[in-house]
Amino acid sequence: MKILIGCPGRQRSARTDTAQPVRQHHSHTSTATTPTMKCSMNTDNLSARRRQTRSTLVEAGMSVFAHKGIDGASIEEICEAAGFTRGAFYSNFSSRDDLVLATIEQRTSRDLDMLDAAIERWRDRLNSSRPENIEGFLTEFIDDTFSQKRSTAAEVIAEQEIQLYCLRTPELYPRYAELSSFQVQRIQSLIENAIGFAKAASTIPLKDLIEALTAIHTQSSLRAAAGKDLHEVVEIDSTQMVRILNRLLDFSQKP
Repeated sequence: MKILIGCPGRQRSARTDTAQPVRQHHSHTSTATTPTMKCSMNTDNLSARRRQTRSTLVEAGMSVFAHKGIDGASIEEICEAAGFTRGAFYSNFSSRDDLVLATIEQRTSRDLDMLDAAIERWRDRLNSSRPENIEGFLTEFIDDTFSQKRSTAAEVIAEQEIQLYCLRTPELYPRYAELSSFQVQRIQSLIENAIGFAKAASTIPLKDLIEALTAIHTQSSLRAAAGKDLHEVVEIDSTQMVRILNRLLDFSQKP
């Protein structure tokens, strides 16, 4: 199983010019689907060089947003950080807000594809017989998933800056809300797959479980980034997330 989403070709690079249903102990039910994300710009027909340029500008924007906030970040500073001219910026983005939306799209697509890959990588182990140490098994799975992202403190801070900026910018919020809704749907689909593979059951509605895990991940990321140099990679502690999963997932029916 490989679910493809988002903006094809929008990947990080160096600069140049059948889902299984989930059993739940609750009246709420969910079915795994594969939602698709509508991009603000169709990158299907862009050259590899232009996709790289867009990706590099997104990465530069994240760095500047972390240092100065979005309101304090000028297009000139973003271009300087990326090593490009204003002309290169405006040939790819109409404004700073357009860059912000592209950043959300690119990073959402990347992060969810990483989760998809982790679940696929663990599929055989999820399908295997019930492990003797459920908590140890969950810890290993979560730590492996976290290790794939390897966010820096700057990325963690910039993600929070983007969220706050969209909340206080009325013209951006509808698209931000749409992308957030897509993210929840895609995560729900992936978690349904993982729980289904493991023959486990969520003891609460899956949407509630995802919201709890998302909140825990956000707070754990912020704690990990606190006091770090912006370029440092943060190490997220999985303890709280594992504890919640161990309480809210039922493996009793697993052979």
